[in-house]
Amino acid sequence: MAHVPFFRRRLLASLALLFALGSALPAPAQTPPPPITVILTPGQSAAEIEETLRAAAKAGGPVTVEWRDAANQGAASGGAATPRNGTNATAAATEENTAATMRSPAAPAADPEDAFESLSSQFLNGLQMGLAGISGIAGVMDDVAASVRAEGWSVVSVASIALLAITAGLAATYASRFLIHRLFGASFEVVDLLHRMRVSLVRLGFDIAYLIIFAAVAHMATHLFLTRGTASAELAHALVTIVIVSAVYAVGARFLFAPTRPEIRLLDIAHPRFHATMLTAYGAMAASVGTSVRFAHQRGLEAGATEGWFLIGVTALTLVKLYWFIGGQGDIRALFAGENPGPVRRAIAFGVPEFYALSAIVLWLMSAIVAGSPNSAAWSFAGGTTQIILLALPILAFGIHSLAGAAADRRRTPASSPLHLAITGSLQTALAGAVWLIGLHIIVVLWRPIMTQGDTTAAVGWIVILERISLAVVASWVICSFLWRSFEAFAPTARVSLPGETEEEAQIHQASRLSTILPLIRNLVFGGIFAVTSLVVLSALGINIAPLIAGFGVLGLALSFGSQTLVKDVVSGIFFIADDAFRVGEYVDTGKLKGTVERISLRSLRLRHQNGQIHTIPYGQLQAVTNYSRDWSTVKFELKFERDDDPEKIRKTIKKVGLAMLEDEEFGQEFLVPLKMQGIQDVTENSLVVRLKFTARPGNPSILQREAMKRLLPALREAGLSLASNAVTVRSGPGGLSDADVAAANARLAKKPVDPEAAAAET
Repeated sequence: MAHVPFFRRRLLASLALLFALGSALPAPAQTPPPPITVILTPGQSAAEIEETLRAAAKAGGPVTVEWRDAANQGAASGGAATPRNGTNATAAATEENTAATMRSPAAPAADPEDAFESLSSQFLNGLQMGLAGISGIAGVMDDVAASVRAEGWSVVSVASIALLAITAGLAATYASRFLIHRLFGASFEVVDLLHRMRVSLVRLGFDIAYLIIFAAVAHMATHLFLTRGTASAELAHALVTIVIVSAVYAVGARFLFAPTRPEIRLLDIAHPRFHATMLTAYGAMAASVGTSVRFAHQRGLEAGATEGWFLIGVTALTLVKLYWFIGGQGDIRALFAGENPGPVRRAIAFGVPEFYALSAIVLWLMSAIVAGSPNSAAWSFAGGTTQIILLALPILAFGIHSLAGAAADRRRTPASSPLHLAITGSLQTALAGAVWLIGLHIIVVLWRPIMTQGDTTAAVGWIVILERISLAVVASWVICSFLWRSFEAFAPTARVSLPGETEEEAQIHQASRLSTILPLIRNLVFGGIFAVTSLVVLSALGINIAPLIAGFGVLGLALSFGSQTLVKDVVSGIFFIADDAFRVGEYVDTGKLKGTVERISLRSLRLRHQNGQIHTIPYGQLQAVTNYSRDWSTVKFELKFERDDDPEKIRKTIKKVGLAMLEDEEFGQEFLVPLKMQGIQDVTENSLVVRLKFTARPGNPSILQREAMKRLLPALREAGLSLASNAVTVRSGPGGLSDADVAAANARLAKKPVDPEAAAAET
């Protein structure tokens, strides 16, 4: 990949951070471990007592052992107790089949600095314990080999049996695959995301069936040679389990990335083979570490060596995850951003790789902190499951969102209402939010029983707070998505007139009253949702919001007194909008300024003049508004004809043109009353003035008038009618001058110079 050098720098930086955290934390000696009291009570096994005493001794503090019988088991701490030393207590507990529970003395809640020092001390203790236990791994392996030899087998023979069982499982799997493909094999047409999902699910179903056949045959083959419950059988079972779990991850990678089938790939990510390989490798390593640690606990192997092996495995897993997340960060960001991401989704996609890498480091730190504790197995299971959930949550959320969108697009028709589109869009957001909430709740359920013990009790409250905050954020997210899509469906889309466009192209369509006030309602509603969500989050964090609400009330009152002009504009605008005086797209005259309404805000009105200028007028300055675009418009104009033309002939010609325009497909639907002659308006010295009128829908009267003039001229000319001219005609009588005399007089006037003063005097 092209970003390998940069990736190496990021990986080295992450490794340096990973291994330098220990040195940056304070030493354990600075905070002495608290004393620990071990209480022995009847009814439990000696193995549990021994494990509890070992964990108490590893804490490093003084240990006191108390015995309580059934009579005073539920008594207060001041009841009868006989202190004993650790050795005698262990022997007595073994004989009497008692149980031990380890507790620290009751202490008040520590401040954040003490809690940090306690966690750092536990981290260093766990790290030192794991490093010290690495040297005992070879001895544990020898113990396992000795146990297997005691049963008449060797490690090589057990591994051979496991390999034979795996081979038998593979053979059964391939035979089943061949048979299933012969019986149910079919080709699917892949058109859109829903088709890809259907094909991928069918493919996944077959893979799961093959996996079940493989697991069943492999385990059956193992038990044919080895006796259940023996060390050799458990070792072979562990080896087979590692292969099965690795195959599960491989099936998941094949389902998501489909390296060899790009036409059915669900995650459209670059370098799919790299990501499929990394997911399979992570699964194989996790299966190896988890299964081997489980085998060690089942066989009661040395705890220190088990912790050392667990530290090695978890560190290797962390390095693999860092290599994956940092090396493929560009692919991961592009996957979650999509084709046309919005600002919110782009910001989320940018932080996904860093979030994955940070979660891997945090889980590694937690595994070191809980090393050697009685709940280390539960912590390890919760940590591994949390990592899988964190990996799957974004994929599931975005995947369900895309599937719901594809299903909505398939059912969408041109007749679908805007409300239907808004509901389907908000349903996508609700499903994605539900995935996040369910995943977060699963994480809470995993960690709640673990973190109610020891020094992490206070973290339970933070987990509950996080869950409440997430619920509030997701709920507001769904509401905002529904409202945003509704506003986009109903609100007008203002279009600015550009130079060079015709009036038809540049016209802004008139909007309804609801769509005019929707932008104002949208801003107010979104502001209210943001305010309420912020207050809920602050309340969940334990902050008293009553003073904040009171303070904002006082601040609003002060602003209202100090900004009387602003308040006047806002109040006037509310009443103008309530009176429905104008809407977006209408042509209005405010007395001094006129133009087409382009935008209506909470404080001002924006008009676009026909010459292109923009006028922004505060509502407080509006006195009277004349609306030229409401309901209907009557246009009247005049034409001058020759005085000798027949008025009846003029009327019939105009009526004929009006009826023709009424039947026109383009202009006919705009007329409410057709073009006609209203009557003779005036008779002048040289013309006959005729008034014409028509009534049309608002918005296009000037276009209709121009079209009417264009059709009237040829129609009048064809009917023998001519428009009047402004020329003055002088006629002479019988005794007038001849043409020769007139020509001579004109020639003399052309040669005679004109005196301006004389001409002015004559005038």
